[in-house]
Amino acid sequence: MADDKLDTAQGMRRMSALEALRKQAEGRVKQEDPMVVRARAVEALNKEMRSVASYIAQVGGEISEVKPEAGQPFEVLFFGKFPVSLADAWVDSRPTKVDGFDCMTTIHVRYRMNAVTPARVTLLGDDIGRLEQLLRPLGGDYKMIVEQKNDFGQPRRATFVLSGKINCQLEIAADYTNLAVNLEVVNVRRYGTRRNRVPHDRFKDVGDDLARYILGVDDDFERFLKP
Repeated sequence: MADDKLDTAQGMRRMSALEALRKQAEGRVKQEDPMVVRARAVEALNKEMRSVASYIAQVGGEISEVKPEAGQPFEVLFFGKFPVSLADAWVDSRPTKVDGFDCMTTIHVRYRMNAVTPARVTLLGDDIGRLEQLLRPLGGDYKMIVEQKNDFGQPRRATFVLSGKINCQLEIAADYTNLAVNLEVVNVRRYGTRRNRVPHDRFKDVGDDLARYILGVDDDFERFLKP
């Protein structure tokens, strides 16, 4: 009888220990294999990059054919804001091997803006040289009409006329090693170059936001250009 009670008590102690271990296991966060986590992140980033490349290529084709007027004006110092149309879009994308798989690595987008009506401004003195320096990186068609010169033959008063072919470009480069995306935009919606690095888990639903941003429909894509 005493042995039966001892066996029963030991059995109860074993069950209690087992239950404690099970409860501890239930409360512990399951840790996944880091390689599995990385593979899933690479797959998701590659999928988004391919989606962006495909969508923007279609949009680029439409831009080249339709030559739409942008929903927002472009601004250059001295000229101020002026309406523009878009044209001559070109999209190129390049894959590379990542962990043995073909992954979309870079997307290049280029297009041109043309002033709907040539933008004009008349400047005096040193501002003439300043505007010339601003216009060179744009690569656009412009002419300078010198109206007055000083005693040294330098322009004293000049009128600038900017008609178009303003170069705009954007590069999206996926960094699969560090799971991030590098963005560089040049003269896209505003003068100058902007860069940002976006964590892979924030780089989602990009394609249409980028297209709408280029077309000047809205500013949702700006969230990818802010640190």
